Amino acid sequence: MKTTKKRPSRAKQPTRASDHATENTSTLAQWGKATARGCLIALAATAVLSALAAGIAYATADPDALVMPLALCVLALCPLIGGLVTYHARRASPLLCGVFNGLGLLFVYFVLSYLLPDALRGAWPSGIRWGLRGGVMAFSLLGAILGSYAPKKRRKKRR
Repeated sequence: MKTTKKRPSRAKQPTRASDHATENTSTLAQWGKATARGCLIALAATAVLSALAAGIAYATADPDALVMPLALCVLALCPLIGGLVTYHARRASPLLCGVFNGLGLLFVYFVLSYLLPDALRGAWPSGIRWGLRGGVMAFSLLGAILGSYAPKKRRKKRR
């Protein structure tokens, strides 16, 4: 007669308050790493896509006509890429991944904008500036949500 034993639980449950603190710290560190990875890849994508857009614009007869549309495309695609990377690095709530990535990118863009001379910043009206910031957040959220719908990697069966 076969008897079934109850297996001990594999998940270690924290028993002390210090174990809870360590668990939360590692979670915060994981969120920080995922956000940093998403922001760095989004900034690298910004550099690459900006160079590509500049090449496309200068290949035309009138590059001034393409500068604004191409810049807005780069501004939309890079937070989307960052949101995707942040979600794939953390595999947690896509909304949190998108918000953290968007806030990280907005912080970097804010710091970089004050390193530029006043002549290069441009005189944008306040409504347009807030709209662009909202666009960064929206595309970052969209990237994280799209990342959550991407097919998961399947493990190969061992034989």
